[in-house]
Parts: sequence; structure tokens; C-alpha cells
Amino acid sequence: MNINQLAPGVFYANTYPTFGCVVTREGVVAVDGPMKPTEAAEWRAFLESKGPIRYIIHTEHHQDHIAVNGFMPGTVVASRLTDADFFKSVPSSEVAVERMRKYDPAAGGLLEGYRLRTPEIVYDGGFTLRLGGETFRLRHSPGHTRGQTAVHAAGTRVAFTGDNITPGGHPFFHSASVWAWFDSLDYLESLDVDWYIPGHGDPCRKEEIARQREKMEAVVAQVRLLKGMGKSRQEVQQDAKYIHRAGQGYPRILGDRAFELEAAGLGAVYDALEERR
Repeated sequence: MNINQLAPGVFYANTYPTFGCVVTREGVVAVDGPMKPTEAAEWRAFLESKGPIRYIIHTEHHQDHIAVNGFMPGTVVASRLTDADFFKSVPSSEVAVERMRKYDPAAGGLLEGYRLRTPEIVYDGGFTLRLGGETFRLRHSPGHTRGQTAVHAAGTRVAFTGDNITPGGHPFFHSASVWAWFDSLDYLESLDVDWYIPGHGDPCRKEEIARQREKMEAVVAQVRLLKGMGKSRQEVQQDAKYIHRAGQGYPRILGDRAFELEAAGLGAVYDALEERR
């Protein structure tokens, strides 16, 4: 696993998902973490080499973002809706272990006694966390999930976006608040930062937000077109597929589940069009 420094005190790794941390003089604040246990062990060792792990902030409830917390110390922080949805992606610690054994066969003893940890600090709307001279502004930013959190590390001029931004990839709408997602992109665009650390893909600059918006608009437009032609929800889910197109690869770790998530997302967009005809 390659761990990279993006700015003074800011580190990230682009595995699955993309995650990172900010090192302060009083300890480390991590945002999400790797899904594979072997990578989680490596990430923990790296963080502890920088200082005590004080907080783990989750940008969403999907397993690839929350699985890491069973391997690490630190207070878990998330939005109230992420807390409410916490076991929707992975229904129990036992199921999490079963899945991890399949996609990380080398995990072995790392999974002994594994338990997912639900959030210990839960916030509504916004929350400010201060540690070691750094200010972290958490904002409920629904989009890829209804509980999505954006983390603005003001002093280091970096924002962690979760899957609301996916450079080089495609938007997954299966848990999405479709129209709120566009509003959340406007918020991210308004931040005075140098870098955005996304949920998947490499760190990016502000211009990536326009590309993300265009990708989302293209999916919505395709669904709207097919729905306007009288296509049923199921027909749209079949005909509007986009992740298989040239240049629109998908995370191989997902396997065929990528297409299940795509279909669920197209259905969510279809339903959202009832709100905005």
C-alpha cells in the first residue's frame, strides 16, 4: 500500500477506498480507512508512528469506509444519518468478517475478535472538532449517501469528500439523495482549499467538481430520456447502464456487484425524477 503525503501533516492512500489523515501536535485524525484487514493493519501502524489516533471520522456508512474502525483505536465520529444507516451496508460484524475473508484471504488472525464500532460522537447539520491547532469542520453533505459527511481541515486547506467526488470513476446512486448531491457539490466548490481527497481516486483540485457534476447530469439525463419514452423502472435499469462503457471502468474488487449497485442507482434516479418532473 502506498501512503503519500499531500500537504504538511496530510497523508492519504488510494486503495479501496481512498482515505487519509491529518497529523496534529496532539494526535492524529483519520478519515475513513482501507477495507482490507491487511491494509488496515499497515495503516494503523503508519498512523501510530505519527502520534496517538484520536478520532476516526466516517464520511458514510458503506462497508468500504467503516470496516477499518474494528482494527483501530480512536473515537468514531459520523453524522446522525450515517449512524442510523450504519448496519445497512454490512448487517453485522459477523457478516463483515465473512466478506473480508473472501476479499482478503491473507487476513488470517487479524479478524479474530473483530467487531464493528458504531459512532461515539454523532452530529446533526455540522460539527467542529479542534485538535492540536487544527480545526476540522464537519458538514452533513447528503449525496452518494443520505448521511454523507464532508470534512474541511481548514488549517491544511484540504477537504475530504467521501464518494461525493470520484475522479476518474463514476457516480454510484444506489444509496443516494440525488438532488441534495448537487447541492453538496456546490458546498464543496465554495471551500477555500487547495486539495480534495475523494472517496475513490487520487486527490484533485476544484475543477474536478465540475467534471463530477457533468457525470451525474449525464446519468440523470439518460434516465429522464428513457423515462420520458415510457420505459418502466426495470427497463431503465437495463437500458441506461453506463459503467461498462469505454472509459467508465469499475472497481474490480466489487466484481458483478458493481452492476447490481449500478442498477439500484438507476432505480433511485428514476424515483427521484418523480420529485422534479
